[in-house]
Amino acid sequence: MVSPGTPPLPTEPRAARWVRAVLAVLAAAPPAVAAWLLIGQGWRSDAHGAFLQRVLFAADRGRLELLGFEYPPLPFLLLLPSPTDGWTILLGALGLAGLAWCVVDECTSRRTLLPYLLLLSVLCTPLGLHFTAANFNEALGLAALFVGWRHYRRWWATRKTVHGLYTGLWLGLAFYTSPLGLGLALIAGAVLPILFPRLQIPPFASQMVLLVFPGFAATVTWAYLSWVFTGRVAFPFTPWERDSPTVVQILQWTVPYLVVTAMAILRPKVTTAGMLLPFLLLAAATFTGWHFSLAFAATMLMLVAIVALPADMNRPQRWLLASIAILQAVAAWWLLPWPTPSDADRRDRAVAQALAVAPPRSILLDDRWASGLLKWTPSFAPYLTTRDTGFDIALALPSMAVQYILVTANDDGLSLDMDRRPPVGFVEEWSWSGYTLYRRPAAPRLPVRFTSTLTSETRGSAQ
Repeated sequence: MVSPGTPPLPTEPRAARWVRAVLAVLAAAPPAVAAWLLIGQGWRSDAHGAFLQRVLFAADRGRLELLGFEYPPLPFLLLLPSPTDGWTILLGALGLAGLAWCVVDECTSRRTLLPYLLLLSVLCTPLGLHFTAANFNEALGLAALFVGWRHYRRWWATRKTVHGLYTGLWLGLAFYTSPLGLGLALIAGAVLPILFPRLQIPPFASQMVLLVFPGFAATVTWAYLSWVFTGRVAFPFTPWERDSPTVVQILQWTVPYLVVTAMAILRPKVTTAGMLLPFLLLAAATFTGWHFSLAFAATMLMLVAIVALPADMNRPQRWLLASIAILQAVAAWWLLPWPTPSDADRRDRAVAQALAVAPPRSILLDDRWASGLLKWTPSFAPYLTTRDTGFDIALALPSMAVQYILVTANDDGLSLDMDRRPPVGFVEEWSWSGYTLYRRPAAPRLPVRFTSTLTSETRGSAQ
């Protein structure tokens, strides 16, 4: 499939597979090892906790169809074989290794290691640790976006339609990790070519179809099926990240991108608009409800800079850009905080471990107000939650349905004044750190280890 007037396809030099594999492992290994050590200290991110608890619920209840209607669906499906911290680290490392593999090709075609150095200046910092320890989904999404950008560049340069097809498919895959894939496809396929006719790849209709249709079809299909099977359309902008960085914060950690953008503006071309597109999308994303991390924003713009590196850069320019990237990496180690387990996490984990030994469906829990606890739960088997059939009956007659009732500090869902006095037929087992456990007198006791929340320094001072 070749568009009219297609020039001959140039051969792209590639490094040996073993060289690309070694460099990919060298890029992904430090964040993976650091994440393993961090998780060993008892840390888990909110995003990974949200992913894992939804997969555990679907697996424990035997309702795997629920995973297809959570957004984004890809991380939930990938966690199904092994919903563990180790598996999240491996998936994040695979995403980073895929990025490095593709960036090595950029190095070969440009005959310089500058693209690889730019990538390492992000990955070998606390920003890179985010993709293995905090949100592996963003690493997979960046890998899909980067492959799509490379095919789009080849399509625009060679006019071979097959690259347009690959571009649309990879951007469609990226949509299953974040809404940015659909946004880039819509703007690159429809908006920019209309504003800048020179960006049109003849025939223009095929450009729109190849870029826009895969992501649009994925969106419509997913929304329709979620409505058919669950009775609602899960809007694809669920904020797994609590907050998004501000524009100023993004600019602070994307200096190499700003330098490459300045180089492009000094020699203006119509393709310069493509460099500004990702930044504008990030700046506008929070208004749509889509949250992303600083690591995602900084790495995405660094990948844009790598793709847009001028082919005729001289040695002083390369050294300047490399020096800026290294200084930014040093500043990241100095200024960005290192994740550490909090006291709240230690308390939530202690409660989750205490309740994990309860019999199946024996604990009445309003899961809408227990995200901190469920972030650490190893299984949903002990709980009867709002997503289970029979929750309302158990709430009305708890003494006939469950052996325990757990109330959280901000529990607005449970009634019967359970946050103030024991329900009929229950006694208070313990109340600690915002959690109150009520137990039927005949049920086994579930003691929590209060000392498990103490750090080594606290233990030493207590002794």
